[in-house]
Amino acid sequence: MTQISSAAREFRRRVADEAAFLETCDGGDAGSPARPSIWLMGIEPGWSLSDEKRAVSEGASARLRQYPIDLQLGWRFNQNAFKLLAALDGQSPDEYRTFAKRAQPFVAGSTGYFKGNLFPEPFHKVKVWDAEAVEATGFSTKAEYQAWMRGTRFPVFKNWLKSCRPRLFIGVGSTFLFDFLHVTETQESPEEHRFEVNGHTKRVFVASGGLAPVAVIPHLSGGSNGLNGNLSIQRAAEHIRSKFEL
Repeated sequence: MTQISSAAREFRRRVADEAAFLETCDGGDAGSPARPSIWLMGIEPGWSLSDEKRAVSEGASARLRQYPIDLQLGWRFNQNAFKLLAALDGQSPDEYRTFAKRAQPFVAGSTGYFKGNLFPEPFHKVKVWDAEAVEATGFSTKAEYQAWMRGTRFPVFKNWLKSCRPRLFIGVGSTFLFDFLHVTETQESPEEHRFEVNGHTKRVFVASGGLAPVAVIPHLSGGSNGLNGNLSIQRAAEHIRSKFEL
């Protein structure tokens, strides 16, 4: 058997432990069938070197667990997430700061919104699998890591979805569409909706019939085909609202 680091053993134990699922997510309220929440799920956390410096300078482990709005507003992804959630709530994306301060999405102890990722470990480099990643996970390639996560984390994910029954599951990152459909046990082919903003095509996929209504959207942090502006976020939200009762 290949030897792996103690950090990798702990990583694998935590991912496989259904009771530790909430610890592997960013925060918020997972909800319940009686009081369902909206789940916003990305692919994997972004964690830059500047984030690390800020975390160290602020002694941020406790602060990250609390996930306060002022911390979240420092990240473009979260800003755009707030814009999307505001638009789904019938407000303008321009009002995202007011919405965030009122609704407190993803903050510890808040209700109504939950945030996490398919693959919970953050890495500095999304496309490069380096020695640090090998040490942290025990896998020599990202493909091996993701395959193990699909076999180990995804069943845990499904059990939590079965228990919580979100009123909407938003998957962020259409290149992982089939993973989002898989964890929500969505059997039907999703309906694709295309629209253009400034000459760039955006695609939104919606489906129901699984563990929760599903909307899979482009990434929220940038790219010409992503939801990278208020108009594209507004139009995506309008389409989702037209398909599901929110």
